[in-house]
Amino acid sequence: MNAPAPLDLSPLLRFEEEEGRIWLDDYRMLLLSACALGALRQELIESLGWDTARGVLKRFGYAAGLGDAVAMRERFPDATPEQLQRLGPQLHALEGMAKVVRHDKSESLAHQEGLQEENHATKAPHLPATEPAHSCGDLWLHSFEAEQHLDLIGPAQEPICWTLAGYAAGHASASGDQRVIVSEVGCRAMGDEHCRFVVTTASEHPELYAREAPDYAPRHLPRELQQLHEALAAKESTIARLRAEADAPPRGGFIGESRSLDKALETARAVAPYASSVLIQGESGTGKELLARFVHEQSKVAERPFLAVNCSALPETLQEAELFGHAKGAFTGADAARAGVFEAAHGGTLFLDEIGDLSLSAQTKILRALQEGEIKRLGETRTRKARPRIIAATHQDLEAMVIKGTFREDLYYRLGVVVVQLPPLRTRGNDVLLLADHFLRVYSHRFEKEVRGLSREAAAALLSHDWPGNVRELENAIQRAVILSSGPQVQAESLPERLFAPQPLALDHGPNASAAPLQNRGDERASLLEALERTGGHREQAAALLGISRTTLWRRIKNLKLDEGEETSNGQRLLEGKEEGDS
Repeated sequence: MNAPAPLDLSPLLRFEEEEGRIWLDDYRMLLLSACALGALRQELIESLGWDTARGVLKRFGYAAGLGDAVAMRERFPDATPEQLQRLGPQLHALEGMAKVVRHDKSESLAHQEGLQEENHATKAPHLPATEPAHSCGDLWLHSFEAEQHLDLIGPAQEPICWTLAGYAAGHASASGDQRVIVSEVGCRAMGDEHCRFVVTTASEHPELYAREAPDYAPRHLPRELQQLHEALAAKESTIARLRAEADAPPRGGFIGESRSLDKALETARAVAPYASSVLIQGESGTGKELLARFVHEQSKVAERPFLAVNCSALPETLQEAELFGHAKGAFTGADAARAGVFEAAHGGTLFLDEIGDLSLSAQTKILRALQEGEIKRLGETRTRKARPRIIAATHQDLEAMVIKGTFREDLYYRLGVVVVQLPPLRTRGNDVLLLADHFLRVYSHRFEKEVRGLSREAAAALLSHDWPGNVRELENAIQRAVILSSGPQVQAESLPERLFAPQPLALDHGPNASAAPLQNRGDERASLLEALERTGGHREQAAALLGISRTTLWRRIKNLKLDEGEETSNGQRLLEGKEEGDS
């Protein structure tokens, strides 16, 4: 049986120049600039991204092909599906998009076998293994999309005739009775001689349909553009934050905004590039080793070893062997020669934590090592080079130890070329909450729990506690709270009970206070009044005398319900002599 004669559309095309209309019979057409469509294509790719732009242009082509096919079915109601499908290539050519060239079956099969071999070298989808039942051609000549892409964007890594593919799929699907898939498998924009495509149906090749279908899924572009805008704004904010952090002075892992902490870090940053010794003073748990590592990391020997020794953990009989090494047989159990930490840290940094616990003998040898840049291993007579940078730390008052004769004065001055004072946590104000938030994130992640904040009662308890164990105590308290919390917030009952028990006031003395110990240490109310009496009512000095922050002092005055009428033993009112910033 002979195939029906193809329909000819050319006689139906007419131009109404005076009316500004173009007609294909009674179906209105448009004549558009290929350059304008190319510019639109370029803008879509640059603004929406490759994948989204591909989907937009395929759906645009599909709608155009579908509309043309419906119009042709109305114009030729007696036409067969094959005749209607052949109108697609005619419309392609008539509208100036491309010319479709069909091959015979054997040539098309051979061509596809060659394309199968090329498939792994391109991003084109797998080709059907056999000639598609509804194939309507396999070459596009003079594709306007390929030309515009090469002119405006340049060579492509995958086929880019998206509008043509969408048009062909829409027209073929509307002309027949099932969903047709058109897949471009070669493209002039990729350097191929021609743009090549295959046509099949979704039922015959579901795997190919699964690859193509996402491009035809409806999209809500305004919402996607808004999401894109929000994502871009978030990235810009992140970039700005990272730039600000990069420009900000390094903090070595320290968290907080208090002036006392900033002052310590400023001093550490200033001394870090120089090889001089550093003495870090501060209570246990304030981060002395963390600061020592910070100084090392900011120094010129940051790539060299950093060794830390806790001097308080060394028995006096082993101090010299640990610091300076020993020869084989130097003492019972010395089965082999061993280098000490001075040698091991040569050219790097040696951190001597709690140096005040070393014996006078070990202090003498450290002083000699610092002066000579050499050491002798225990049991040896020859000297060895050992010149590490020394950073020492202690929670003790070395000046008082010098006076007592338990610490060498010359070593004290040798170590204390630059002294950095780390503040106790009780004097750092809201740094307590900043640190608590950090530890919440750390332990929530570690224990896989969704604990994101503190209740008001928990935050108040953290702020009112004096933290004798400093940051280490706070970290342990937050770790415990995360473990015991059952909701998104840490409640007061999850915190250690000691945070709510009455705490004896410390006996530190401020610079303007009497050096005599407080007489009423067991009575909190009396201790407060005594401290205020000694300092003439100045609460900052009274807080220093008691060893607490001014905020904690204010809170204790409030909790004890001491009012402005309260008088000290000398008849002075409690709030007289208040300083600027007091309330």
